[in-house]
Amino acid sequence: MTSVKDFGKAWWTEVYNRIIGAVVFLDDYSAECLHWYGGLFNLLTGGAVAVKTLSPFEFCKKEHRKAVFITQATSTQLQTIKEIIRNSDLTHCILVSCASLDVVYLELNEGKDVTDAIASGKAPAEATKQLEEMLLDWIGKQPSAVEAVYIPIFSIAPTNVIFLTPPYHSMCPKYDGKLLPESSSIDLYSLQNEERSMLRRLAGGLNSMFDSLNYKEDIFYIGQYSSLLAGVLENSPVSVARKKNCSIPISLVIVDRTLDLCGVTSHSVESVLDKMMGILPKFPGQSNEIAVDMSALCEANVISHPEDVQLSPGCLFHANDDSCLQTYDYMINKSQKEVMFDLYNKLSKIDVQKSPGPKTLLKVTPQSVEKIITASKGNYEIISNHLGVLQQALGVVQMLKSPKRVQFDLLMSLERQVIENLAASRDSTSVLHQLSHLIKTRKDRNLPLGNLLALLVHVYSLTGTEVMFNKQHEDHLQETLNVAIFEDHKTLFNNMDIGPVTPESSEKISKNIMNSLKDISLMRKNLQRYNSVLKPCESGIGHEYRGVLQQLVDDLVNTERPDIPDLRHRNEGIKDLLRSGLNILTSKKSKVAKHPMDNQTVIIFIIGGITADECKQLHRSIITSGIDNNVIIGSTKFVTPVEAMKDVLL
Repeated sequence: MTSVKDFGKAWWTEVYNRIIGAVVFLDDYSAECLHWYGGLFNLLTGGAVAVKTLSPFEFCKKEHRKAVFITQATSTQLQTIKEIIRNSDLTHCILVSCASLDVVYLELNEGKDVTDAIASGKAPAEATKQLEEMLLDWIGKQPSAVEAVYIPIFSIAPTNVIFLTPPYHSMCPKYDGKLLPESSSIDLYSLQNEERSMLRRLAGGLNSMFDSLNYKEDIFYIGQYSSLLAGVLENSPVSVARKKNCSIPISLVIVDRTLDLCGVTSHSVESVLDKMMGILPKFPGQSNEIAVDMSALCEANVISHPEDVQLSPGCLFHANDDSCLQTYDYMINKSQKEVMFDLYNKLSKIDVQKSPGPKTLLKVTPQSVEKIITASKGNYEIISNHLGVLQQALGVVQMLKSPKRVQFDLLMSLERQVIENLAASRDSTSVLHQLSHLIKTRKDRNLPLGNLLALLVHVYSLTGTEVMFNKQHEDHLQETLNVAIFEDHKTLFNNMDIGPVTPESSEKISKNIMNSLKDISLMRKNLQRYNSVLKPCESGIGHEYRGVLQQLVDDLVNTERPDIPDLRHRNEGIKDLLRSGLNILTSKKSKVAKHPMDNQTVIIFIIGGITADECKQLHRSIITSGIDNNVIIGSTKFVTPVEAMKDVLL
């Protein structure tokens, strides 16, 4: 096992070894991970007799005696498993926990003193025992066979150098629901129960990944939340035990997304994947995949309605098709023009109408791609043989022809105006006044409130502490938001459980939003080198956004190795203290501070999401620098401007 992609594949094989003759129950996160490693048919061809969603309303047929549950093993999910088993006639149950069993043990025994079991490393074995006893009790008959096993299914690898963690897609650096902690000295108990559990589970997953890849990490971090994850990874007994046995040194750099929210709230994106994720609907139950309307290929007349899906949607990622994997990579790393030519080239090989060859075309339009797709309508032999590329091409065409595309282009130009206005005017800026006007006139311009709130997050994160906004402008903005939230609450809070919105509650929401925006502007106040992200252009004309991640990577690959005071290193604690004490006694010079690039493999992990565009820019900096380190970018999800806004504001 040599890559993060191999890690996922290898552990799914462990699942396939257990499913022969079983009904398989999956939670949404496991189902999402499965999609990125081959999908449903991997289970059915691997011997599963049925595959169902993990729901208390599901059960096994009378003739089915074996079930495999692939879950996060939360208390709610364990209750669901109990209901399914009680409503079925099972004699063989396997519970696959995708979360580390030492964390599950802590949660099973909440409120009890379990420090001895945790510290001695016995927690995983104790959790296994507890879970198996629960399964036996629920089955309630003899003879029966049960197994509880930890299989770390928590990551997906869209490309060879990017990995994401779907079970932790909702993770955002927050402390008891707030963006800024109550005090400067924080620990795990500064977090809510759910936040703390999520952090421990993510650390457990990363620990298993490093164990499987034989990695022994030096941990660096920027941000308070990242320091908590670094601390759990450094000190948990399972991590300490693993590091004694692993031999490949790597650097892990953890960064808080909230330090710089500009990159994820920007509509000025080059990556085709980011445009598609921002414009097209999400695939149901998935956080990193989009839904493609497939009606263009069907003979039947389909009336599409978001609440009534009559036709299964298509998607972009096809794990078993190398040609599609290449196109998906292009959607992240190449220009829109190159993606269109690539798709046209692949489609022209299956074209029944024989359209002009790609070499004779100066430009590939959405219409020319669509023409080939519609020529395949109803031809189910061609559709079934080339389903992947047809879904990808349809997705790109739908994005380019969507009315939301015009909104995106308008928001892009507004962003550019904002940057220039802020750079030129600084404290005398009237940006907030202009944004208030935009929010009032949003219906005339057909701009959704969610995207305008994302633009507000962008502005506050961009300025940081460099610009002080006029208080009157901020008060006026709050009043404008109050009215807008009441008018648009149904679309803004769609699928969010916040109860009825009244004029009074919308006033409270708008006040909270303004407080959060002010917190966002303070995120970099303690940074020394990366305090500013609004930089003069290299051409000398105008200003541009250069994010914290971009500045960090540029510094890391710089052969002169500039000092990076904002990047903290989790050292070896007591050993380093002892060493420094001995150095004082022996008058030897202390060891030079470690640098992430001292190790051949470097993993940069961002808590709170990343865009495909950022991945592309960071890898471009790494490649052009000429360094030969292997740099992998990890994050909790691919994020859109509206999602990033909801994570921090709502």
